[in-house]
Amino acid sequence: MKKLIFGRCYSFSSEANQQALLAECLMLYADAGNIDPQVEIRIVRAISKRAPSSINPKAHKKFGHGMVTSFPAVDVYWGWSDGGRLEIEVALKIRHGMKPKIQKLLSMEYASDVESFEQILHEFVLVPSAYFFNDVAPIHAACVTVDGSACLLAGTGGAGKSAAMLALRQHEKVGFVSDDIVIVSAATSHAYANMAWPKIYGYNCAGNALKGEILAGRGWVDKAHFGVKSWMNSASVRRKVRPDRLYHHVESASAPLSRLYYAVREDVTDIRMSHLGVSNAVEMTIDVIRAEYSIFHDHLYWEQYNASATGTTAMLTMEEVIANWRLVLSKCLAGVACFKVSIPFDVDQAVYRNTMVEILVAGAVIRP
Repeated sequence: MKKLIFGRCYSFSSEANQQALLAECLMLYADAGNIDPQVEIRIVRAISKRAPSSINPKAHKKFGHGMVTSFPAVDVYWGWSDGGRLEIEVALKIRHGMKPKIQKLLSMEYASDVESFEQILHEFVLVPSAYFFNDVAPIHAACVTVDGSACLLAGTGGAGKSAAMLALRQHEKVGFVSDDIVIVSAATSHAYANMAWPKIYGYNCAGNALKGEILAGRGWVDKAHFGVKSWMNSASVRRKVRPDRLYHHVESASAPLSRLYYAVREDVTDIRMSHLGVSNAVEMTIDVIRAEYSIFHDHLYWEQYNASATGTTAMLTMEEVIANWRLVLSKCLAGVACFKVSIPFDVDQAVYRNTMVEILVAGAVIRP
């Protein structure tokens, strides 16, 4: 299977029992046809045996032309082929017995196999794969198209990105691009589609029919889990839904960057908007993504440590990544209208949603 993802051809292979999951997770990306793959991803039972040059700490293995990053749910090998192709092996850590079932009941999501699979694939494989190419950079932002142009709503977790984007989901002018992380291109100043499934929290369902939609077709335990957890704390429960089930239209390739809004919770009395300089937008973007992806960034620091300790060359370092992001983002955002949207701590959610729809769809300018 070959798909166009983040402007490149990715090839995928897996064992027979995972092919249906893989197909479901990737179905919204465009097929790549006869294009030669630049990234090859293999879903395997265990990472192929290779002799590491160093292992520091135990979770990080360094090789002559690659590295293994180990996370709670998955091990991932990253390496360059002789022909310059990025080769990735993905070994899921499948747990059996009662403990995983109890953990599932206690978790935020009563996740199905496909929901768990797609989250691991996007968060630990596809988004990090973009780090290895110097013409793209990630932004922690929800992204939609409005009349074909990409509009980004960025910020930290809890700033209100998902709530604003969900308010737009059935708007005829709006197309879904990304829920959480968007990859932007320096070459084209486009935002690439990221078909990771949107995460919808209990508090996103207040006052609308969204709860019925996200729970449709789920079992009684799943529904009871959502109801109890939501009653206890609406921020402690969420569900994932495939983008095309939520949005009127899904952009499966890319769209030209047009506007970037940073949602910032601060001590103001009402929602207000101000212009944001490109250099500030770049640094804010880097600050947020460094925090959001710290679990992967730790491995890049360990890779540098292993290289320094053994007198070898690191496959990739955080210093290289940050320098590249700064260049890519500065170029991408140079022609983009950047704004800060200041949001009161105790803003009324209905007022917030309505105001953000005006800003994002109509390009309304709220008084500074």
